[in-house]
Amino acid sequence: GLVRVTTGSLARYIYGQPLHLTGRLAAPGRFADFDYPAYLARQQVYSAMVDPQIAPLEGPLRGAWWKRQVYALRARGAASIERGLPEPYAALAGGILLGIDAGIPDALYQQFTRTGTSHVLVISGSNVALLAAMMTAFWSRILGKRRAWLPALLAIVLYAVLVGGDAAVVRAALMGGLVVAAAGLRRRSLALVSLAAACWAMTLVNPLALWDVGFQLSAAATAGLILLLPRLAAGLQAIWPNLGSGLLMAVPANGQTHGRQGGLLYGLLMDGLLTTLAASLMVMPLIAYHFGRVSLLGLVANLLIIPVQPWIMTWGSAGVALGVAGLPQAAQVALWIPWLGLVWTVQVVERVAALPGAQVMVAGFDARSLALSYAVLALLLASRRIAAGGRDLLAWMRRAGSARRLLPALNVMLGVAALLVWGAVLTQPDGRLHVWFLDVDQGDGILIQTPSGRQVLIDGGRHPALLLSELGAVMPFWDRSLDLLVLTHPDGDHMDAQIEAARRLAVGQAVTSAPAAAQAAAAPWQAALSDRATPLRLLHAGGWIDLGDGVALWVLWPQAGAGDGAGNESSLVLKLVYGDFSVLLTGDAGHASEASWLQSGAPLAATVLKVGHHGSAGSTGPEFIRAVNPQVAVIQVGAGNRYGHPAAAVLAALAGRTLLRTDQAGRIHVISDGRQMTQMTYRVERAAK
Repeated sequence: GLVRVTTGSLARYIYGQPLHLTGRLAAPGRFADFDYPAYLARQQVYSAMVDPQIAPLEGPLRGAWWKRQVYALRARGAASIERGLPEPYAALAGGILLGIDAGIPDALYQQFTRTGTSHVLVISGSNVALLAAMMTAFWSRILGKRRAWLPALLAIVLYAVLVGGDAAVVRAALMGGLVVAAAGLRRRSLALVSLAAACWAMTLVNPLALWDVGFQLSAAATAGLILLLPRLAAGLQAIWPNLGSGLLMAVPANGQTHGRQGGLLYGLLMDGLLTTLAASLMVMPLIAYHFGRVSLLGLVANLLIIPVQPWIMTWGSAGVALGVAGLPQAAQVALWIPWLGLVWTVQVVERVAALPGAQVMVAGFDARSLALSYAVLALLLASRRIAAGGRDLLAWMRRAGSARRLLPALNVMLGVAALLVWGAVLTQPDGRLHVWFLDVDQGDGILIQTPSGRQVLIDGGRHPALLLSELGAVMPFWDRSLDLLVLTHPDGDHMDAQIEAARRLAVGQAVTSAPAAAQAAAAPWQAALSDRATPLRLLHAGGWIDLGDGVALWVLWPQAGAGDGAGNESSLVLKLVYGDFSVLLTGDAGHASEASWLQSGAPLAATVLKVGHHGSAGSTGPEFIRAVNPQVAVIQVGAGNRYGHPAAAVLAALAGRTLLRTDQAGRIHVISDGRQMTQMTYRVERAAK
């Protein structure tokens, strides 16, 4: 594969220049809200060079000749911007005009992100789609609507070439160009078909593009402008006369302006608010899903800054062209005009970002939430057709014979089948390890889902209804099976609900320890396994189970030859390992077992610790916690339980570490790709017992 090399800010190299690199290769790191390794992997980049030593080599320039010309032109344009504008406006113009955003201060970039306006800084489908709409509106006022699409399309092509023409830029330009061409040819339906064809072609060339966030946002933003913008524009035209007599003087119902001020206001709403709203409605669910946040004031900020973006891009491009042509003084004069728009943009973004609630974090926005959001949008888009179809159907049914009345039922059946198929597609494994600490009241219940979709249930709590409800919430709706059933020990708060799960679900294999199986309390559990002919395997320390995909479940306790023991101290203790990520599951084992593990030098270090015995005072001592050194500790405990769990001593020993409790957070979801970890919680309110 390829290697990602990051140079210092003072380094200056040109495209095609041969270099000699020396450094240490390492796996790329993951950012807090961005899966950078996955992003690079889709570009066949699997390594990053740490502290590179770079030495230029003598020899001719390499690479495509046309790219050398484009990058040289781009460098000259960037130099003219740097000469003509002060910072941070020069860096901002470089990002908008040339796709060079490296010089934008981090604090300012975060403010653009917080206000939902970062699309103006990067080369994306959203950016190009908005550029397409703005350029069309701009040139419509000069050349008329019928001729405006040609210069707007030309602007997109020139923009794509100037910023480098890589795969992301071509994708964004292609999708943005579809909108412009469809509007110019007055074939909006053609745009939708072309968008689908473009997406199909891109995924045919690179199937991994389907999982690329940029691809998804580009397609969604373009679809928003194709599908939503006409509806929003029609709605604005319908309500415009009712907004007040002052506005009515400017823009009448027939679309001809009575006054220049009102026409300008209508144009600002069309170009700014509606364009942004159409794109934002389509991309907002994806942003919430991938980044866990939404910008509540994004529409306000975009309404204020979008109208000046054509101004910035048109005059900024003129300034860049003059600078490239060797007219630096004329370029500087031309850049003064977009400078005003840049100042306005920065001032608006900074002030909106400072308002409370500018950005809201969204927890637990999973694939089901994403699917539901787009289902609602689809229903809204189809509402008119559904209503008209319903009226036509009622009229037809009054006229039709009994045989033809079967057709609507058939259509409904086909629609349901389509929904089920898509539901199954959306619940396919995503290539990551998922560990669910289920909210089963005062008990343990843990579901493991491997990267390829194998499922392991460890314990289950005391209440079958709670366990089955939790499993129904996290398992694919079409999947009624468990690959592995694990019982740590036969106490009711671990075993009782699992018995019902063993009866209802198809279980590939069951596992427990010899001491647990020897106890009389385990008889009902073993009987349920026997009824379904489920094979039972007994494990002890040193044993392990290969779950596939590099995921292993190691057994740390009890020792081989142990008797039926003293209940809790004979708990099956497991360590789930996947790459650099691990989870230590201690069942109800207490201090006596912990002392044995410490003395034997057992591999206790883990990323996540499931605190023993629901956080009781007899488990999870300070020395044991230091040996495990977990990043996250999880306590499965019932709210207001009569045992006083978790104990104050345990909470004190865990002070300073991330602590998640099912009585406070509800269901806890930990996700890992084998290197990094993400945790989420899901609160389900239940009636008091």
